[in-house]
Amino acid sequence: MGKVAVFSYPYFGHVNPTVTLVKELVDRGEQVYYYTADPYMKLIRMEGVVCRSYGDVIGLLDEEIPIRSTDPIEILKLLVPHKLDKYQRMTNLLIERVMEDDPDYIIRDCESYWGKMIGVMLDVPMICYITTIALNEAIMDQHTEFFVRNVLGNPAGQVALQVEGTRFSEVLNACARELSRPYSVEYKAIDAFSGADEFNLVFTSREFQPYANTFGPDYLFLGPSIRKEEEEDGDNFHELTSSGTLVYISMGTVYNDCLPFYTKCIDAFRDNGWRVAMSTGQRINTADLGALPGNFTVRSHMPQIRLLQMADVFITHGGHNSTNEALYHHVPMVMFPQAADQFAVSSRVEEIGAGVARSSRDCTPEDIADMTRKVLDDPRYRKSCQEAGQAIRNSGGAKLAVDGIFAFLNGQVLQSAGCP
Repeated sequence: MGKVAVFSYPYFGHVNPTVTLVKELVDRGEQVYYYTADPYMKLIRMEGVVCRSYGDVIGLLDEEIPIRSTDPIEILKLLVPHKLDKYQRMTNLLIERVMEDDPDYIIRDCESYWGKMIGVMLDVPMICYITTIALNEAIMDQHTEFFVRNVLGNPAGQVALQVEGTRFSEVLNACARELSRPYSVEYKAIDAFSGADEFNLVFTSREFQPYANTFGPDYLFLGPSIRKEEEEDGDNFHELTSSGTLVYISMGTVYNDCLPFYTKCIDAFRDNGWRVAMSTGQRINTADLGALPGNFTVRSHMPQIRLLQMADVFITHGGHNSTNEALYHHVPMVMFPQAADQFAVSSRVEEIGAGVARSSRDCTPEDIADMTRKVLDDPRYRKSCQEAGQAIRNSGGAKLAVDGIFAFLNGQVLQSAGCP
C-alpha cells in the first residue's frame, strides 16, 4: 500500500473532479491524505482518506491583481511574483504536517503549485492533474494565435513579442525564470498559465482537447468527471417539465456577478413563449432584477444536472465543468466567457460545432435571442454535442488515471487512446 498526499485547489470545480479518482485510489489499496478547505471535506470523506484542512486560506487564494495588459512579458511580471508569494506561504503553512504524513508520492492540482514545491523538498514523485483543457509549450510555439487570444486575452490573437531564431516559449520561460529566482524554484511559463509535472492527468477527453496531437504519453486524457443527479441538492422544478422550449441560464459559481447580463437575458426572452430557468449565484440579490416575466424561474442556485436533462439550450459562461456536463447531456450552448480558461473552452466548443460564443459586455438582448434561436433551429449543434458526449462516455476516467499513476511510479508508460 502506497501513501499519497493530494493537494487540491479548494474550489468546487477543482475538487469535484477528483472525487472518483480518490475513490479509485482507495479501492486499489492506497492511503490518501487529501488537503483542501473545510467546506469541501464532505465531498472527499470516505474510508481510506485522511482529510487535512488548509485552514483559513480562501482569502489568501482569492487575492487577485488587476491585469490590464495583453503583453505576455507584462503579464508574467505581474503574475509570477503574485502567484509564487501565495505558493510559498502555502508551503510554509503545510510542510511540517506533510512531513509527518510522509507520502510516497504527491498528486496536485495544476493551480496548487505548493504541492510541487513540497514534492521537491521531500524528493518524491509528483503528478499534476488539470481540471480543464491542457496547455503545453508546443501550443505556445506552433499555435501562438490560439494561445495569445484564449490564454493571454488578446482578441486579435497577435503579439508584438518577436525574437529572431527564438521560440515564443523560450522567451516566456526566460522571463519566468528571472522572476522566480528569489523563490529558488524552477518556474516556467507553463506553470503560470496551466501546470505540468513529469506525469499529468487531464480531466478532458482527447477529442475535446485542442491540438491533442502535440501531447505525448506524459499527458493522460481521462475525460471529465460528470456528477450524478442524485448528488445535487435543490428543488425538482416540476413546473419546468411541461412541453415547450426550455432555456437554462447559469454563469457558474465564481465569476457570476453579472447583473447587467442577467437583465439582458430577461429582456431577450421576456414573455416569448419559452420557459427560462436562470441561476444567478450568491452575489446577486434577485430583487435587483426587478419584476420578473411569468415565463422566468429564477433562483440563486439550481440543480444543474437535473436542468440539463430537460433543457433545449444552455446559456453559460463556458466553465469546463458546466461545458462538459452540457456536452454529456447533448445540450447545445450559447457561451459568454468571463475569465480564466472559459475563453479557450468556449473557443473549442465553437470549433467542434456545439455552440456559439461572444462577449457578454457588448451584446444586446437581441443578440442573445438571435444566438439562442440559431443553436435551437440548427440540428447540427445538437448532433455535435451528441458526438462530444459519446467521447466523454468512452473516456477511461478514474480507472485509467490510477492505471497511469501506477505505471508512472513503476517507470512505465501508459497511453490514452489516440496518443501519438
